[in-house]
Amino acid sequence: MSQNDAETLRRAWDAFTRGDVAAAADALDPDVQWYGAGEPDGEGSCHNREEATAFIRRALADGLTAELLEVRDAGDRLVAVIHTHAPPDWERSPEPHGEVVTIRDGKVTEMVVYLTVEDALAAAGIGEQPGA
Repeated sequence: MSQNDAETLRRAWDAFTRGDVAAAADALDPDVQWYGAGEPDGEGSCHNREEATAFIRRALADGLTAELLEVRDAGDRLVAVIHTHAPPDWERSPEPHGEVVTIRDGKVTEMVVYLTVEDALAAAGIGEQPGA
């Protein structure tokens, strides 16, 4: 992945963090796929920009926020290390997790969500190493 791809991802997450859904969605390919590892058609999976935008809006409306902690280069993909922050009335906030992200022609085309950072790194074929 290029430095531009990493910047595209960072800008999208910054927009999400600010609550700027339109700017976050602008980084997504019209046919973006966003799903949990091994469950491309599972509950909560998104199969296009409109579904992903609706998911982002629902998350923000529910008080769920997230921050991009790190971006790691995995060759033709990136691994995003993300810490989701749950609303105060939830029992606890999740631990950081990893997403394997593919960017083509300046747009995010796929995001595969893993429960742990280690699982995402393994799926991307990289071990523990300093971030990009």
